[in-house]
Amino acid sequence: MFFQRKLGAMAALSLLARAAPAPHTRRDVSTAVLDKMDLFAQYSAAAYCSSNIDSESTTLTCSVGNCPLVEAADATVLYEFNETTDWGDATGYIAVDPTNEAIVLAFRGSSDLANWIANIDADLVDASDLCTGCEVHSGWWKTWETVASTITSYVESAVSSYPDYEIVFTGHSLGAALAAISATVLRDAGYTIDLYDFGQPRIGNLALADYITSQDSGSNYRITHTDDIVPKLPPELLGYHHFSPEYWITSGNDVTVADDDITEVVGVDSTAGNDGTLLDSVSAHRWYFIYISECS
Repeated sequence: MFFQRKLGAMAALSLLARAAPAPHTRRDVSTAVLDKMDLFAQYSAAAYCSSNIDSESTTLTCSVGNCPLVEAADATVLYEFNETTDWGDATGYIAVDPTNEAIVLAFRGSSDLANWIANIDADLVDASDLCTGCEVHSGWWKTWETVASTITSYVESAVSSYPDYEIVFTGHSLGAALAAISATVLRDAGYTIDLYDFGQPRIGNLALADYITSQDSGSNYRITHTDDIVPKLPPELLGYHHFSPEYWITSGNDVTVADDDITEVVGVDSTAGNDGTLLDSVSAHRWYFIYISECS
């Protein structure tokens, strides 16, 4: 009951914070973009599987069968990491995909989704090292800092070994928040990184949202699904904002996603996608092309 009341109150705060819809445009996506989203959703799903994090195996597999594209690509794990913080684990892997010629950093989402959502609000802290006036969610920033040095070193080593491969950061839920923060930091360090985020919450203030939107060292694919509650949190009233663009999946759970089921919504804080839906769904948060957190 407390969980439901808190979700309702936070959604109401977000609605109250909207003085007017942000400028936006809407475009359909191509089949090539759709295929990449499907692939990296499966990489995010693989981060939930303990066999890819806590074992000596270097082959990426999903015991529940929700990452066939990853398994078919013969992707292998180069490095694993698992650090526990008060705001969730910084857990995941860096893998190399010889089929798609990609270095992939994938962060796992929360293993306790209900508790994580109920406690998702937090103070913003200074992130002026990233950009002037930038602020970021304090908990996720602290979580990133626990693995920042390690991941930076791992990425440097992977790029040295596979210099012609593209770099992709991905994650779902909490993992999406950490992927967005880490991509922002490492782009500033000189890396070109494509970001594929699924069900990402807001991670910082308007200055940070504008800054990530303007970064040109890689593309942003912030993917939402119907009325998923998580991208609506923390609410704008607490100073949180979303970067652009958003790729909004409009088809329901258990439905194969087609080209015309995804709309590219352009504009910081646009309400033309997920943020404009009236209901708030947890089940929609679990379905991104596949049941993305099923391994947990």
